[in-house]
Amino acid sequence: MLEGVNGVSRLAAMAAVILCMATPAGADIADWNISPLSLDMGDWTASLGGEGGAALYSAHQAGGIDRTGITAAASLDAKLERMLDNGWTIGARAVVEPYHDRLSGDNYGDHFFQKVYGFAQTQYGRFELGQQDGAAYKMAETGPLVSDPPAIDDANVGFFKDPAIGENFLAFFNVRTGVFASQNFAKISYYSPRLFGIQVGGSYTPHEARDVLPFVSAGPHGANRSDNIFEGAANYEGHFGALTLGAYAGLALAHNAERLPGYTDLADWAFGGEADYDLGDATLALGGAYHQSNGYGFDTDQAFSRGNTHAVHLSSTLTKGPWIFGLEYSDGIAGAEAAQPRFDAGGYEASVGYVVNTNLQVTAGFQHLDNSRSSGTFYNGKSDAAMNAEFLYFYFHV
Repeated sequence: MLEGVNGVSRLAAMAAVILCMATPAGADIADWNISPLSLDMGDWTASLGGEGGAALYSAHQAGGIDRTGITAAASLDAKLERMLDNGWTIGARAVVEPYHDRLSGDNYGDHFFQKVYGFAQTQYGRFELGQQDGAAYKMAETGPLVSDPPAIDDANVGFFKDPAIGENFLAFFNVRTGVFASQNFAKISYYSPRLFGIQVGGSYTPHEARDVLPFVSAGPHGANRSDNIFEGAANYEGHFGALTLGAYAGLALAHNAERLPGYTDLADWAFGGEADYDLGDATLALGGAYHQSNGYGFDTDQAFSRGNTHAVHLSSTLTKGPWIFGLEYSDGIAGAEAAQPRFDAGGYEASVGYVVNTNLQVTAGFQHLDNSRSSGTFYNGKSDAAMNAEFLYFYFHV
């Protein structure tokens, strides 16, 4: 069964036209360097870029389900900015997702508008206002990856379907080790300049509302919804000869606006780090992260009084020239709460990527996942479901 073939064909045709227009005849593919479209408008500069990814995959799921297919998504990134006489840069940015299928997309609910916000970059730090990532997610350091979208941790690309509903199987518990409490809800954020290798940031999100500007509306009026989400984060970057170290810690706290018995306010935190070592002709990177929340399955609207959902991520990459070799391990547990069962979701991925040019990377990989639950059954009528997939992922960005 092929997923999103018509959409992928349209995207491929569009990409082919752009490449033909932007690339000189006979040019070596390794020499391609396509920059975002740019337009000067007096004191302002406008630019338009974007990214797209498509994966050819072969998936093998518990219950004897074998599928091959294509999954893809694409987004556009528009920016308008101006540098002031005092050295400040002010502007606005919008990221939209014109295409995705049921297995690919984003972690923002696949809304057309992913991010729409204004910013001011000053010598005192960076200020952001609008629909954007929170500080605890934007500053996250969770370990090196060959390619982000088809990774296991915080995946934007899946290869497995729940045949009962025709949706991404992993949607039931998206394991991630970065704090994602405020998603892309409208917020106010501040990021300090980096001093002695340390940068701190904070965000305030009044409501679960995607209205570009905060305070415009209160968002959905559901039970146990999170309001007044406060986030704080810090990361560190230090260079010691051939060794580069990075570390991160993030915290999100939120008020339960309509609490039901057994529920409470949200408490969500994580930490992680990475070490990169220059071997001369190659770079070895090791890292990982830990994430814990009282939000069941990292759902901020299901913060239980004694909730305990946690995830761990470990990864390593070896980069040599255009080649990137990687291993990734992930394990997440959503503890049983009230009528909700315990979920265990773990797995590993081995992949190798090749950076074709500044715009294109191709990644081949193997992914194995193990899923289990303490009560109830999955689509296969059992309490466990193992899955394997081989994939070839093409990532293009401008």
